[in-house]
Amino acid sequence: MHVNVLLRSAKRAAVPLLAAYTALCAPALADEPKFGGTLRIASLEADLDAFDPLTGYSVESWEILRATTRQLVTYPGSPVGLKEDTTLVPDLAKSWDVSPDGKTYTFHLKDDIFFSGSTERKIVAGDFVYGIKRFCDPNKQVAAINYFNLVFSGFVDYCKEFSKVPTGDLAASKAFIDSHEISGVSAPDDKTLVIHSDTKNYDFLNILSMNFVSPVASEIASKYFPDSLESRKNLPSSGPYYVVSYDQGQKLVLKKAKNFKAESDEARKAYVDEIHVDFTTNSEDAVVQKIQAGEADLSLYLDTPPRGTIRQYVSKDSPYLHATNSGSANFITINAQKNATSEGIEALRKPEVRQALSYAVNRAHLVQTLGGSIAAVPLSQIITSTISGYEQFDPYPTEGNKGNPEKARELLAKAGYPDGITLDALYRTNAQNETIAVTLKEDLAAAGITLNLIPAPASEWRAYVQDPKSRWDIFLNATFSPDWQGPSTRMLLGGWLNSDASPCGPGNVYAICYSNPELNKLAAEAYPSDNPTPLWTKADKIVSTDLPWIPLFEKRKIAITSDRISHWVWSSLAVQADITNIALKNSGS
Repeated sequence: MHVNVLLRSAKRAAVPLLAAYTALCAPALADEPKFGGTLRIASLEADLDAFDPLTGYSVESWEILRATTRQLVTYPGSPVGLKEDTTLVPDLAKSWDVSPDGKTYTFHLKDDIFFSGSTERKIVAGDFVYGIKRFCDPNKQVAAINYFNLVFSGFVDYCKEFSKVPTGDLAASKAFIDSHEISGVSAPDDKTLVIHSDTKNYDFLNILSMNFVSPVASEIASKYFPDSLESRKNLPSSGPYYVVSYDQGQKLVLKKAKNFKAESDEARKAYVDEIHVDFTTNSEDAVVQKIQAGEADLSLYLDTPPRGTIRQYVSKDSPYLHATNSGSANFITINAQKNATSEGIEALRKPEVRQALSYAVNRAHLVQTLGGSIAAVPLSQIITSTISGYEQFDPYPTEGNKGNPEKARELLAKAGYPDGITLDALYRTNAQNETIAVTLKEDLAAAGITLNLIPAPASEWRAYVQDPKSRWDIFLNATFSPDWQGPSTRMLLGGWLNSDASPCGPGNVYAICYSNPELNKLAAEAYPSDNPTPLWTKADKIVSTDLPWIPLFEKRKIAITSDRISHWVWSSLAVQADITNIALKNSGS
């Protein structure tokens, strides 16, 4: 075990610049935020990757779902930063009781809560039960099933039975849901929801704050395949905004629901009247130009603005540049599906080859390509700086985080590859990811690792990595963002990398398919613990040394906005703008 003194020193050197930059993060407010107007968002991608609480699991889909869904509990957002948005508040639940053993939660719903859009009836507890029963639909299962495998009693058995239902048959799925129950989820009456777990879970309420656990109107949702085009157009909203129109690849229009009761929502002010998302602006420069021209107020899918744009805003001390530590990270995943095979995959199953890959990465170069320490910092471990259990740790340190090609070649030779290796490297096609891919190809070549780059469009890469027949050894643009800040370590060490929660198969994130009994044991101890942090720290050191994936860098979240924005708020769930709490200067536009 080695303490990464070099990384710590690099962070110290960046502090003055980051401090000056952070001062720009929130424009001063002369007046109270105004209600009204239309918030305009320019999307870099040609469509949403998901728009159903069942399947949405990107920061972009969560940003939009923040407006159209509500949960039992949630976070209110923060104008300061993502790390400051960590206090849960009641959402659709007005209160709840917890059993003495911490395993059963009884939620009492508010009175004035309604759907909007295709139905405007009251939301009842049974809508939560139905939403959860959808999780295992073989046509499209919930995007983070690993959480729920462990926290809802009877969930695994229910899903096992549901998997026997043939796909492509909506009637069969509806019949199964109507005739089967999850033992740990029930609605004794319209205002009461009871959720039981076989174990105590310290982060139980945090898990319920995610968009997945939203009420769903069964009479509408059962008519459509999950997240299909027709579902996107017709699924009722439980949030302050509903879908007025959805023109795939063109525009999404959301409007404030007339039955939205502001007094019933402690988290979302819903300042603007409408939210318009434009999907026709498909280059980084075009998105930036629209924002600077006042034709758009925010961006979607623009992970980090171009370096020149960041410099421009910093040099002008612009109040419309916002930045925060995010806990988000980029890493290289390895195709670990059991029936996937290639020379590269076989090589990567050897720890020396994975270590060589880590030594070959020039993390300092990657950070530079993103815009320097303003935008990112090198990362050499699984846990990131904003979540529980983080202690700075680098099992394979290099001077200045610049990599060590000689050490990498030495390890490759030890593993039986004295002439180096060639890897099929999948990457997602957009300007930033292509830059990362080209930078990695250049740096890894110096260590004897040749990358055969394989581009994958944004609409195709997820399905590609899940298909064991697809040709790829490593994926260069894997990312994660904490599902909530603070006690969210379950997502990584207790979820993605825990084979008890996320076994190899459909839905396994990035086809990581990692199994480590020592990690699983520590995770099982952490879930019911009143002090899980030391357990997660220990688990992080074990797994970061084993390298189920290769950490690259931790990102800061940076956003630029138009000068029409008068009130800025971050959402820790969306890991970016909270569009339900942003206000405009001119509320009439």
